[in-house]
Amino acid sequence: MRQGFKKLYKKIVKRPRLKWTLIALGVVTVLMIAVVAAYHLAFTQRVFPRVSVGAIELSNLTIPEAESLLVKSLPREIPTVNLVLGGNEWPLELNKLRLKYEPKTTAQKAYLLGRGGRLLPDIAAKWRLWWRGEAMDYSYTVDESGLAEKLNMVADQLDEPAIEPNLTLSQDGRVELTPGRNGRLVDRSELMELVRARIGRLDFDQIGIPIELVTVAVDGGKLSAAQERAERLKEKTIELDYDDNTRQVSGQELLDLIDFNGGFSEVKVASLSSFLAAEIDRPAQNALFNFDGTRVVEFKPALPGLKLNEAEARAMIADSLAKLEGQEEARLAVRLPLTKTEAAVKTEDVNDLGIKELLGVGESTFHGSIATREHNIALTAARLNGVLVPPGEVFSFNQMVGDVSAATGYQSAYIIKDGRTILGDGGGVCQDSTTVFRAALDAGLPIVERHAHSYRVKYYEQNAPPGIDATVYAPSVDLKFKNDTPAHILVQALADTGSNYLRVEIYGTSDGREATVENAKIWGQAPPPAPLYQDDPTLPLGTVNQVDWAAWGAKTSFDWRVTRNGEVINEKTFYSNFRPWQAVYLRGTGGI
Repeated sequence: MRQGFKKLYKKIVKRPRLKWTLIALGVVTVLMIAVVAAYHLAFTQRVFPRVSVGAIELSNLTIPEAESLLVKSLPREIPTVNLVLGGNEWPLELNKLRLKYEPKTTAQKAYLLGRGGRLLPDIAAKWRLWWRGEAMDYSYTVDESGLAEKLNMVADQLDEPAIEPNLTLSQDGRVELTPGRNGRLVDRSELMELVRARIGRLDFDQIGIPIELVTVAVDGGKLSAAQERAERLKEKTIELDYDDNTRQVSGQELLDLIDFNGGFSEVKVASLSSFLAAEIDRPAQNALFNFDGTRVVEFKPALPGLKLNEAEARAMIADSLAKLEGQEEARLAVRLPLTKTEAAVKTEDVNDLGIKELLGVGESTFHGSIATREHNIALTAARLNGVLVPPGEVFSFNQMVGDVSAATGYQSAYIIKDGRTILGDGGGVCQDSTTVFRAALDAGLPIVERHAHSYRVKYYEQNAPPGIDATVYAPSVDLKFKNDTPAHILVQALADTGSNYLRVEIYGTSDGREATVENAKIWGQAPPPAPLYQDDPTLPLGTVNQVDWAAWGAKTSFDWRVTRNGEVINEKTFYSNFRPWQAVYLRGTGGI
């Protein structure tokens, strides 16, 4: 070590310029340390020079002196600050916001400038004070939530949200254009900063409210061009296919994607893609199958995991929109890019009955049902859920559902009996039989027995043509179909009373059959008879209660065809003859 210093010393001695440079640096360093030390000693227990709070100079004051001066500078009463815009004023009464100044805390903060306890940062702070000074804010407390609420109230009065240009498809098919309007918004965060800064500087002069202008309107030429494009697109449809489903984008949803500056909105296409991902994406589901000896009490089919490639989907949708707009054809199909992940446990792995795939689905809705009808639909679905039908056996709806009465949990709802609509136990059960009928048709299973309703029921036409229904009334009127597949079939039924939706699924082993329902027809429609009023002495005089509802009569039919490998293995035309139905009212004739 000593030898190293000797060598360095000899080098410095031999190079005079280096020697004098080092000497100069040393002298400067010593002088700087001396100056800083002298500066620090000169203001021991005092605020460093050029420190102020707003316009209040605190230089060279002790903490008590600074606190005293700060106390004297406060107004006798907390003033009101006016927020102004366009000649209008909104008073901000600070005394109601519990504003309280803290002179002692402020004096201590002023004194601590340049005294943080770290050498280099403190030297830098002292240099900054000497060079340009420091204007501090007065420390204070205020009701923060109350202040924010008051400023938001003012902003709410002034905000004028922009109205985006909009294309709307009316009910009669006309494209209506809303030109749009620019808006303005109060910059709430900046307004809060301005108010807080003014309070901290004891500056109670009026404050101009900061405004942000929002420009969304487009010129007339672009509006006209967008409306013309909408006219061409309003009858067109993009079909987005994924897995075994199709999502249609048409009508208003398609018009919403138009960009008024040309092309289609990238933001809205991206939003559509994200929405689709939320609909489609799901993790893989392992199969679950629990059988108690009579029925399946727990079942989940294996489902592959699905994930939409959003970036690729966005590009495909954008390209398809441009193509759809430029072509004469009204429809364009797009296969969405999906990544599939197979389930680790397949459906066929958890049972030896041949339950491994979905054969058919039946769906119906029951909007407008009374609560007791909804209850009965859900109860019947629960009884059907998990039913197994061995190969070669016939499924009987009445047998599987069992007794329908108050004793078995059913409630009173409207049923058709003896040519009348009356309240009776089990009203709504035919919603389930109709949906099972549709599932059996979709699965291609032979229908052994089916009866149409006496008259048209609105629930069965909410998502299907008239006539695709099946009524039941134990013990004589039943719905039956045969399991002519090589394995057991499993019936799954789920009623969602929140969305008024009923779904029946039939699982089993596919033998390659495919079923179609087509050529639904309606003819011979007849208006309902005039309403019937019946006197009822049990009702007060003047009371009128409707107990039956009018329905048009009609004849309907639809064709059902089942094929396998291109060969027809079963086909049938189902007919219904619905009678016209009159409204019935009970008219009170009793005492009041």
